Amino acid sequence: MKTLRCIAVDDEPLALMQLGKYIERTPGIEVVETCYDASEALAAIDRHDDVDLLFLDINMPDMSGMELARRLTPGRPLVIFTTAYSEYAIEGFKVEAVDYLTKPFSYDEFAASVERARRRLGSGARSDEAIYVKESGSTRRIMLGDISVIKGLAEYVQIYLASSPRPVTTLMSLRTLEETLPAERFMRIHRSYIINLDAVEEVGHNRVRIASEELPVSESYRGRFREYISRKRL
Repeated sequence: MKTLRCIAVDDEPLALMQLGKYIERTPGIEVVETCYDASEALAAIDRHDDVDLLFLDINMPDMSGMELARRLTPGRPLVIFTTAYSEYAIEGFKVEAVDYLTKPFSYDEFAASVERARRRLGSGARSDEAIYVKESGSTRRIMLGDISVIKGLAEYVQIYLASSPRPVTTLMSLRTLEETLPAERFMRIHRSYIINLDAVEEVGHNRVRIASEELPVSESYRGRFREYISRKRL
């Protein structure tokens, strides 16, 4: 098992101490540096270009953890937010954070987040990963991070992109595409829809909003989706 190299960032010494204890209990992960503000963290990331994971507080002086995350290349390193405030969870999705731990969090919650990070690293589910689909007689490359929603229509699907008002239409079943996409980033919420979890803007009663459009969450997929949202502490 590859040892995950991490940097811990928090302006509260007690929070860093608790995080350090959790890391010591967890096989296959080590701290290469601890930082008390975002500027220190940026310098540490430059020094350790092989770091895998960043544990990042949000509310810090001068520069917030969210602002720091926006400056990073998505997924390099992976980010797990650790904060006392739950209202930033949607912003966490937008910067492709692995998880969002609300303080005080338990060791089990911490360990589950580390395992999600390990799975993402293992799957290679980076923002620069792409799929290739056939459209109008040619093969088109689609970046995973550009996908917002996939809609199934009989024997073909429409792939909606953040970068284009026109969906990509390809002859393929929704199930085939579901099995191809990384499960930690894409989820089926309805017999007709797969969503990019990073693109979620709002979660309501049996619905989600993505790109200003409301989509239904059907009963058969509701339990798994609610479990995912509960882990994110919305």
